[in-house]
Amino acid sequence: MRVVRSRDELDDALVAARREAEAAFGDERVFCERYVERPRHVEIQLLADAHGNVHALGERECSVQRRHQKVLEEAPSVAVDDALRCEMSDAAVTFARAIGYVNAGTAEFMLDGRDFYFLELNGRIQVEHPVTELVTGVDLVREQLRIAAGEPLQRDVTAPEGNAVEVRLYAEDPRTFLPQAGRITKLRLPSDIRVDAGVEEGDEVGTAYDPMIAKLIAHAPTRAGALGLLRAALDDTAVEGVTTNLPFLRWLVAHPALRAGDTTTAFLTEHPPLSQPPLRVADRVWRGAFRLNLPSPKPEPPPDLETSVDHGRGKEQSAVTAPMPGTVIRVLVSPGDEVQPRQPLVVLEAMKMETPLASPYAAVVRAVHVEEGAAVTAGTLLVELEE
Repeated sequence: MRVVRSRDELDDALVAARREAEAAFGDERVFCERYVERPRHVEIQLLADAHGNVHALGERECSVQRRHQKVLEEAPSVAVDDALRCEMSDAAVTFARAIGYVNAGTAEFMLDGRDFYFLELNGRIQVEHPVTELVTGVDLVREQLRIAAGEPLQRDVTAPEGNAVEVRLYAEDPRTFLPQAGRITKLRLPSDIRVDAGVEEGDEVGTAYDPMIAKLIAHAPTRAGALGLLRAALDDTAVEGVTTNLPFLRWLVAHPALRAGDTTTAFLTEHPPLSQPPLRVADRVWRGAFRLNLPSPKPEPPPDLETSVDHGRGKEQSAVTAPMPGTVIRVLVSPGDEVQPRQPLVVLEAMKMETPLASPYAAVVRAVHVEEGAAVTAGTLLVELEE
């Protein structure tokens, strides 16, 4: 995904998006759509059989994201009432019927106030499916197998009960979210909530796949209760041998804005990771612009990875190094080139993600130490600069 804010950015963004799509899916086709600045990300879980039955199992909110990928999901959403839930569910079911969809699937929407916009239909089981399972009591994987066997859906889903919240434990830096690699020398996961994991102590996190270690999912009669259980479970979690986002998850689940339900896709712009949270969230009437006769301030753009990477301490730096292990897929400069602040120098790829590394200031390229296709480790010298 690429956000384009000016015509000059379009060509490079399309090239990068096509390259990522081809590498991940074997299909370089991309599409363009309106970018909504501060939406919630709300999705509807669907089950559809080969007999024309389509059921909607309620919504999940997945607004807290980094790199446009989800890190916390919950069901139900605090922003969706019964009327809006019915409207969004009807839209999802109508779409599934129109295309003859058969399987478990997820219709994803952007929610802006009470207006919602269709994003995509994910034709698979989602990473965040456990929160729906816990509030509905429906085993979605079992239902997938029944649908694949040609069996009809048995009944409409009953109303959700309670609240469920999930977080994703990743091998990544808790501030920059850059993926990390290494061997897990210690792994302690909680036993009093649901945990879905595919790794064990002693396993190695490499650079070829998504760096998720486990999913932790808590369920309780109330949202506050589920968040409390999850907070205690995170305190009981331990990972050693590889850097993880565990400190970030602990910070996030305890954050007053998160606990108040004030979440949009720009949450981590307004609340930088591991920053000092406020003691409490302001009453709702004071959360927006309040000066008479003045428009609300234009929101700042959500963080882009290429501008959030810390490349050093300003003009004291004379080199750009790899912040993570990966593969050099593009070298954009040559010795003697003059570069501007934030101009991309090298593009690394690791764990399905492209990371542009930019010049921290105006400089001249003194030397380039890597070639395209080279595998590098964290700390490898890539480009030397001089003023």
